[in-house]
Amino acid sequence: MKAYTQIIAAIDFTPSCRNALKEAVRLAAPNNAKLTAVHVLDEFLAHELKRALSTDQATIRADWQERLKKFVAESDLGSAQVEIEVRIGHPFAELAESCRVHAADLLVMGAKGSRDEPGRVGIIAAKCMRKAPVDVLLVREDACGPYKHLVTCVDFSDNATKAVRHALTLAKQDGASLDCIYVYQSALAMSLDYGGLVAPMPLGTDAQAMEMWQEELKVFMEPFMQKFPEVTVKTVVLERINIREAILDHVKDTHADMVVLGTRGKTGLRELLIGTTAEKIVANAPCSILAVKPDEFLEAHE
Repeated sequence: MKAYTQIIAAIDFTPSCRNALKEAVRLAAPNNAKLTAVHVLDEFLAHELKRALSTDQATIRADWQERLKKFVAESDLGSAQVEIEVRIGHPFAELAESCRVHAADLLVMGAKGSRDEPGRVGIIAAKCMRKAPVDVLLVREDACGPYKHLVTCVDFSDNATKAVRHALTLAKQDGASLDCIYVYQSALAMSLDYGGLVAPMPLGTDAQAMEMWQEELKVFMEPFMQKFPEVTVKTVVLERINIREAILDHVKDTHADMVVLGTRGKTGLRELLIGTTAEKIVANAPCSILAVKPDEFLEAHE
């Protein structure tokens, strides 16, 4: 994995984004990465402020730059150097443009949504996870690095390889352990998940398949484990039909504090592994999430 060198931290002045800013500083430190805190002022709000205050856009921007500077100064970041930027427009479009202008390779955001649904990911954060043209780290409000236990998901694809490298690099940096999961969708698991409506297959067939997948996962991971001998890695094969639920159950059972997802396709987080909806993993995971974009990823517009 190439170290992150240009990091954007999205700021909306909430406690969640303050925690994300601290995490961005922590990740930037080992590689002396450049860190820019970006706040996007909604275009409609900027227009209303101009009308109500009888002022111009330059004055509005300068006022919010001072607010952002104060927010960063009060965030207990030690001696970290953080540049600030205020943009006016649609939050997603402006964050994506800021990533492009700064040649960023990581966007860090808080995960908290609305007051009515505090456990769910905010709309803009979820859209950036799907469509931003860079890797995106979504930081839960109660997250506190360094990470202790990471989970990543393997489907033996090129981007799964990329996600594993990122997960191992983070695990090495933080002294964390890592679980690498492959979910095997068997006929037996299907019969159980569908309440017995599908005739169960002989147990021996599934046992042999499980052994085969365990060996394949072990072989897949061996080169990585040789490069990262200091990381404690556990390979896990789960026999389930619902990949999303299998991953979420494992995360909850092991109290993982980070999930690293390899995403697919030019339209972002449309599918993970074998057809499961990654947006639901993002929305329901009780921990921080790093979405690793494919090398050929292109920003998706609506």
